[in-house]
Amino acid sequence: MYGKILTPLDGSSFSESALSHAVEIARSTGAELLLLRVVQDPLAAVPEAAVGAKPRAIYKRAISAYRYLQGLTARLGGEGIKIRTKVLEGDPAATILCYAHRENVDVIVMGTHGRSGLSRMFWGSVAEKVALTTKRPVVLVKPDKGFRQIRKGESKIEAA
Repeated sequence: MYGKILTPLDGSSFSESALSHAVEIARSTGAELLLLRVVQDPLAAVPEAAVGAKPRAIYKRAISAYRYLQGLTARLGGEGIKIRTKVLEGDPAATILCYAHRENVDVIVMGTHGRSGLSRMFWGSVAEKVALTTKRPVVLVKPDKGFRQIRKGESKIEAA
């Protein structure tokens, strides 16, 4: 049924919550799992500031993203599925859609941050943009309501 499953990750526990679903689908269908991390210029949200953007900042983010994906791949090594990783630079939603098209994936499995209200309006929703723009099936995994996102300096997820 599925030959390729794309799981975009942003490094958050919310995006990683989609991994178990993607792995289960891959294992049951024999599909290849594509893990994608999109890095973005830290000043991309402010075009005026990005005029002198340093490639070094993007390069450092790409190296960090590559290591992150390699760690996930090692952790999932015993699952008995084929895993391929990719790090790309650009706008997250557009880059995910472009990569899904280029790789001709059968389904996109991704986590959401579960934002609402002003937070959603300000930060937007990459998952929503992907789901509404693509013609491919999309599985959105919502965060568990009993947990909150890790803040800088915290070492684990704690109950809310």
